[in-house]
Amino acid sequence: MPKQNAASTPDQIVFADMTQAELDRQYDQSTLVPNVADYVGRWNAMAEGFRASGAIESHSYGPAPVERLDIYTTACNRPGVHMHIHGGAWRSLSRQTAGFAASGLVSLGQPVAVVGFGLAPGTHITDMVVQVRRAFLWLRCHHGRVTVSGHSSGGHLSACLLDKHWWTESGLAPSDFGAVLMASGLYDLAPVRLSKRNDYLALTSAEEDALSPIRNLPDALPPVAVVRGDGELREFARQAEEMAQALHGKRADTVVEVLAGQNHFDIYDQFGEEGSPICAVLRHLAHLKNIDNNREMKK
Repeated sequence: MPKQNAASTPDQIVFADMTQAELDRQYDQSTLVPNVADYVGRWNAMAEGFRASGAIESHSYGPAPVERLDIYTTACNRPGVHMHIHGGAWRSLSRQTAGFAASGLVSLGQPVAVVGFGLAPGTHITDMVVQVRRAFLWLRCHHGRVTVSGHSSGGHLSACLLDKHWWTESGLAPSDFGAVLMASGLYDLAPVRLSKRNDYLALTSAEEDALSPIRNLPDALPPVAVVRGDGELREFARQAEEMAQALHGKRADTVVEVLAGQNHFDIYDQFGEEGSPICAVLRHLAHLKNIDNNREMKK
């Protein structure tokens, strides 16, 4: 269990074997990948080009101005819709920037909905989860079964859609999902709350518990995948491994991929590449969903 100490010093052990300074480094991507701005610039350029060349519909899914999603259409549409949730440490990027990911995801044959939501510190993470869940329900109502993907903090928000309490309240079941892919995400917020990130997230102990997906998984799941790069920060790698184990305990064919030569941001690049390993994993998840459907038909 984490050691709670609001007045910890940089050399004091606060979580596992880590001092405050090391914990802060483990939850700061720039300590491992200093040229983050280069990636973001490339994503923005790709997004602008793709938005200019494709058919896009923009919709409001909730009452706040930020609660909008952009749907990128494809010529060969399979039933349902793909919902994509961007990362950015819960405080940066946007649905416009994340539009670059749709350029790869549309190759899977479904319309791609890139979701906008409020960002910290103006929007608390609890409200982000509410907004993303509201977007899912909107898409489920208008487009049928929803496949979900997310990266980094978007991986966390994607995992928050697999919540037994919310499913009970909303009447959801595994059949409402095509699949869920979580890439380079965080699934237990205990160390996040103890790190410098909490200066802008302001998580309480109760919120940490409610918003840690690994603690709130349903007993039955749709096809799921946990993906990370082998060049991730140590804590991101540990969180992915522990989430994969938890999911595997509830669904034996959970897909776990560790992609060689990939850092945290290289992984997000892959969402915009038609032939990438990320898209290959999503195709495999669609195959697993077809198996699920056949089993249901035989009952």
